[in-house]
Amino acid sequence: MMIEEFEKRTGFYPTLVQYEAIERAYMAFDGDKDAFCKAYKKNADGMAERIQREVNMATFKAQRDQAAELTRRDVEIERLKKELEREQEWKPYEDAHNITQEQYADLAESVPGGAARYMTDAEALDWICSEFGFDRSKVTILHEIDEYEVNRHHQLLRTGKKVDRRPIYCATDYHYIRFNVGRGTGWMWEAWNGQLRPFYN
Repeated sequence: MMIEEFEKRTGFYPTLVQYEAIERAYMAFDGDKDAFCKAYKKNADGMAERIQREVNMATFKAQRDQAAELTRRDVEIERLKKELEREQEWKPYEDAHNITQEQYADLAESVPGGAARYMTDAEALDWICSEFGFDRSKVTILHEIDEYEVNRHHQLLRTGKKVDRRPIYCATDYHYIRFNVGRGTGWMWEAWNGQLRPFYN
């Protein structure tokens, strides 16, 4: 029996999955197309309900199998990612032209209970503008820098994490301020122990 014949006789328009179950029931039915369709419409002996249960079970199984396959793929993708990361040998990276995090950390260690202190943005602005002559309205004081990693192929990756670089003052020859001048990132600078240094990002 063709699907169009079933639709014409019953007024029911099944999906392809539903009709596959209907066709199987028809092949096992002891009677012709008309008798089968009448029995289906009347749900004789629960025929239509049995067919729908079969469809529901098949749909559930397909969805479960699909979910299991997606989970398997996700697990495999994560495994391949980790394998790729091991092969690429990612490790922390700092541009050699910039002040290192170790140098900054040494200064920051003297903040709690020591001679050094974190500067407010206003204090840092005053220092930058008085020492180096920048226009105060164009200076942005920064508190963080991006963290990077590099792999064995010398490819750089921004990790998405931030590294603390709040402005610190200890003395005229022992301080650190990270700032930009101009719109957006503009010109990027570090003030380090009285020196004005370009910051490479």
